[in-house]
Amino acid sequence: MWLKWLPWKYVIRRLARSHGFLDPISLMTRLRGFAKPSEVAEPMELVRAGLLLHARGLVNTKVIQNNLDWIWPFWVEKQFDPTSESFLPRAFSITHVNLTHRNWTAVGLPGCSAFPIVDPRGLVTPQWDGWSLDGWIVTEDGESLCPSKAPESAQTLLYGNDSLVVQTITNRNDLKIDARTYLTRRNHGATCHVDYYVQADQPAWFILALRPYNPEGISSVNTIQLHRDRCGWHVDEKDEVRFDESADRHTVSTYADGDLFNKLLTGSEIVSTSCDVGLATAAALFKLEADREKTVRVTVDAGTKDTDDEDPQLNLSWENALRPAARLDVPDARFVDLYTQAIHTLVLLSPGSIYPGPYTYKPILVSGRGIHGPCAPLQRL
Repeated sequence: MWLKWLPWKYVIRRLARSHGFLDPISLMTRLRGFAKPSEVAEPMELVRAGLLLHARGLVNTKVIQNNLDWIWPFWVEKQFDPTSESFLPRAFSITHVNLTHRNWTAVGLPGCSAFPIVDPRGLVTPQWDGWSLDGWIVTEDGESLCPSKAPESAQTLLYGNDSLVVQTITNRNDLKIDARTYLTRRNHGATCHVDYYVQADQPAWFILALRPYNPEGISSVNTIQLHRDRCGWHVDEKDEVRFDESADRHTVSTYADGDLFNKLLTGSEIVSTSCDVGLATAAALFKLEADREKTVRVTVDAGTKDTDDEDPQLNLSWENALRPAARLDVPDARFVDLYTQAIHTLVLLSPGSIYPGPYTYKPILVSGRGIHGPCAPLQRL
């Protein structure tokens, strides 16, 4: 109660003005005034989400603009390219945020609040707001296929075998990466799987890269350690990434050393790294034989069931979760597919709390203001 008597508004005003900023109290008062005559104030949840978004944008401004020789996510490659139709001038922008390619796709299971996301070029972010996994091909003579830089890529949502799978196929000059991302259940959470089917017309290397960013921008990685069996990474002393076979070569890099892409085939073998600024990155290399497809399977813990967001009664198979839904039968197959995707999305984003999206808007509900309903998702309709 005594906090109400302290002159918080006066202190905030003086602090802001002393540093040359606008008076935030006056600014918020004017903002609320624009809500009239409906008298509905701006949602504080959206204000909070906006602050988080632009805080990330400030970090992006310092890192991305000065290091455009790195391999960046698809949105950066397009939005920062003056020759692209997605290019946005940045001279007077305080923050650099993804404004052009926010069309990532979530994978998941009924009743599970873990939503790994896949961007339009197959970059996989296994955990909410975390680091990402990317797949590249580099030949012995230096030719490369990096999906985020590729002019085209085909992405499909697949159903079947009780899984929701995002398939991303990228081709260039007889180099091919077919990445399939999906989620499976485990005892107290879920596991994210990324299966890479790769092929080259000449001897080459498939590179599985752990990257300190996601479709919103920078996501810090401080330490990476290759397992002794060379079949995985230990990330920031808490996350595990597993490969289905041992890496033939391995290299790492930090912010001070630059992007590891530039030293994939020339760098020395290093099994661990630490970066104080949070831009550690690593690459596991797997040898490819000419004209022979290779499969590399990767698994990552996607999260544990440690909140009340998930309802055990919603822990259903996709077939059972979708059974109460009406079936659409029309001649146009595209409309049927759009309806099927919409129903899957409805189930996916209502594991207990109902989320407006799998990533950007998820913190609004995580903060304790979730929308809860009865048990089966499709019975809410």
